[in-house]
Amino acid sequence: MRAMQVRSEYRGENQSEAIWTFRIERYDNAGNRTLLLPVEMRGRTFEGSISDGDWVRARGRMHSGTLRVSLLENLSTGAHVRAKGISKAAYIAAITIFVLFVVALIIWTIVDSGSSGGPPPDFPEP
Repeated sequence: MRAMQVRSEYRGENQSEAIWTFRIERYDNAGNRTLLLPVEMRGRTFEGSISDGDWVRARGRMHSGTLRVSLLENLSTGAHVRAKGISKAAYIAAITIFVLFVVALIIWTIVDSGSSGGPPPDFPEP
């Protein structure tokens, strides 16, 4: 791992995202560099650490020529490095609550519109 850089991006007033960028170098058995891969990790915070010269193992998805990872293994120290953010469970809970609210609003609207089909029962007739 080489060329570690750290920066922050701000999203709104109180939300920031930390971004780690670095390069992973891969070598063949003869010691020749065969691959130079740019890597990016994004999260609100990070658990674990990496430093220039550490051997790492990373998996992720390619995005515009950069490997984006949220978890990697530092082979030099044995530590796992993880980008932390809002968990998937929190996203799922928020979406579920929103969907239930919309369904309740639709049901309330249907029930309310069915009961207001005319004047109240004790309303005087003209």
